Amino acid sequence: MEVIPLILRFIQLIFLIILTGLIGNVIALDVDASTTARAAINFTMFVIALSWVVALFGLVAALFQSVAIPLVMLIFDAAATLFTVIAGIVLAAKLGAPDCGNLANDHYGHKWIAYGSADDAKRCREIQAGTVFMWLLLAAFSAALTLAIMSWRRTGGSVRSGPTMSQVVV
Repeated sequence: MEVIPLILRFIQLIFLIILTGLIGNVIALDVDASTTARAAINFTMFVIALSWVVALFGLVAALFQSVAIPLVMLIFDAAATLFTVIAGIVLAAKLGAPDCGNLANDHYGHKWIAYGSADDAKRCREIQAGTVFMWLLLAAFSAALTLAIMSWRRTGGSVRSGPTMSQVVV
């Protein structure tokens, strides 16, 4: 049992607990959000659910080496990293850089992602916090992906195919 992958998976789980609460609350308090805002938030929740599966499988693989198949871990971590970066970009692009405490002076359209609940300032702050934790989760998944690539290479996985030079007979 290696310590670094185990610590990374626990960090991912902590970020996922926080993200599930933040984005889940945004979904729960949705009153009249636009369709594009709902789509962005629902995609983010999909990424969180996918990340839960990858993080829990990674935790089991870190605890029990017999489950840790390097190629499977590489694929799972790569998918989670890709979807997490997409969700981070979507949230950041849809939110922008508003002053959540003073939304009256911001001139966003009625289809803006932070509009759509009884308390738009709270929704704005929760989406801002969700964006930050999505980027932190990306850093954790990127580190896990790096370890998965190193593990895959250590077990003999290679981009090159064919015999090595010591196997060639002249």
